[in-house]
Amino acid sequence: MMLVMLAAVLFGWLQSSPKGDQPLVSATNPAYLSCTVWTGREWSKPAARSARTPVRQSPQGLRAYGEVTVKVSGEDCENTTTLYVARRGAKEFKIVYTRSESGGNGIRLLDWSPDGGQLLGEVTFWTYESDAGYGYIPVVYNASTDSAREVPAVDKALIRLFGSGCGFEDHVTGWRTERRLLVRVTRSLSTEGEEENFCVKEPQLFVYDLGKDRLEPSQANRR
Repeated sequence: MMLVMLAAVLFGWLQSSPKGDQPLVSATNPAYLSCTVWTGREWSKPAARSARTPVRQSPQGLRAYGEVTVKVSGEDCENTTTLYVARRGAKEFKIVYTRSESGGNGIRLLDWSPDGGQLLGEVTFWTYESDAGYGYIPVVYNASTDSAREVPAVDKALIRLFGSGCGFEDHVTGWRTERRLLVRVTRSLSTEGEEENFCVKEPQLFVYDLGKDRLEPSQANRR
């Protein structure tokens, strides 16, 4: 029953959203890997699957990739997202981050920082039986600590700026410096019948300072 509800909810959402703006659940994309996907005519049968990001190598010789696995248990689908890193000269990769829950999640890797000591990624998460949409959170791997952490402070800083009633979608797009991230903010995608304050009319670019928890507009917005 849960999977039938999922199909109905997502189909209604896709029908009411612009295709160019709506990220779709996928059978191959590790950022949106799902147990069931829309084929263009119908929803596929639930299936366990997995997908990996390309391996990214830093100037320091570190290598990393993300992997997402989807398991089906009865009427439930469960995603597990894992980030693997191999130190310079190491043959084996080790787990530095994992997210596992009864719901959808995935990952994309953006780039290593200019000095090659940090890797920026973004985790996608959603609830299979809900029409609440997608959430995004940056993940940063630090070679000096050999560990990765989520950075929810970026979203909190944007909420402080725009207000809790504002509907927006934000994505990290890369590094500005070793401690500053580029963040792109756009109007959120509403679901049918949803009332939301769309206070972001045009895409905006911000710079977020990881050390100071400070958000400021990018010079690109003034061009």
